[in-house]
Amino acid sequence: MLRRLTSGLVGGLAAASAVAVLSVPVPATPAAAVAASVPPKSLKGDVSSYALAATQADMLKVAQYWSPDRLKRASSYEPKSKPSPTTSATTSAAEMGEASAPLNAPATAPTPGSPPMVGKVFFKVDDKEYWCSASAVHSAYKNLVATAGHCAYSLARDKPVENWIFIPSYANGATSAGIFVGHTLYMHQDFQGQGDFDRDYAFVTVYPGFTWQPYTEAGQAKYRSVPVGSLEDRVGAFRFAWNKGTGMNVQVFGYPAGAHPDGSRPYNGQELKTCSNATEKKTVSAPTWQLEHGVRLAGCGFTSGASGGPWVIGYDSVKHTGWINGVTSLTWNLNGDGKVDAVSTPYFNTVTQRVYLQAARQATS
Repeated sequence: MLRRLTSGLVGGLAAASAVAVLSVPVPATPAAAVAASVPPKSLKGDVSSYALAATQADMLKVAQYWSPDRLKRASSYEPKSKPSPTTSATTSAAEMGEASAPLNAPATAPTPGSPPMVGKVFFKVDDKEYWCSASAVHSAYKNLVATAGHCAYSLARDKPVENWIFIPSYANGATSAGIFVGHTLYMHQDFQGQGDFDRDYAFVTVYPGFTWQPYTEAGQAKYRSVPVGSLEDRVGAFRFAWNKGTGMNVQVFGYPAGAHPDGSRPYNGQELKTCSNATEKKTVSAPTWQLEHGVRLAGCGFTSGASGGPWVIGYDSVKHTGWINGVTSLTWNLNGDGKVDAVSTPYFNTVTQRVYLQAARQATS
């Protein structure tokens, strides 16, 4: 059977008063893009880190860049494979195989008690703004976000994305839970170096957050930033899980928005959606993406925009707790009918844990 695989301030503004001093006009004056300007640091051999906004000045530039208008203009992002002499970059691929799990139990409505720690990451690649899904994950410094590797590092450009921020509890443009500027990106070297989608995950430390407060000065609409504290204190966080078996019930969260292969668009990316089912009991592969040990969830029609969203074991909708055990990486059309009907994550193993632990040790302020 032919498969079509698609893809799926200001915490550092240490102000004594409740309102920080930064003001940004609408639309914001264009600010320089901020990303890594130095080679990555190698940690423990196979873990790399990139500075996203290494200084307070960098952080302020990123905060100024993301005016409400720019947030509205951003579009969902699809992964690209790493360019090579024999393989060109692509956003989709045809894969051969057998559909082994029942394509049932789709669930695309928001879940009652949706987790406040799930949200969107926004970033810039070249001259365009994009977004993916992401979530807060527990760390000692309460400052860590988990997402897909392709939502933080551009394989086509071979460098981190620019102006990276996380907005938890995003819904229809709401930013009241806070805007958190990325500080440092942690990832596995095989994703950055080889484009290996078995390592398509990233952990990003963030600065303390802020929200925009509108006001008018001399008849002109402006925004000032209001600090909201650390990410985890603000919205909570999932615990990290690794080396779990397949065949487990998981709940997948994300903001799908892109088109199905047939061009239809059932989602708008403005509200959190969820799918739940048992993961397949065998690993899945996709040669174009160098994926050999993926974990797939059938019966989920998420399209692009859901990338980076958490796969959660044991989610408690009352306490908003659970264990993150994957992130949406790729989406699949198992039936070949032009509709996405499954999603996959890299397998979270001991290698993933090493990347997570390095990120979890970094303080930001």
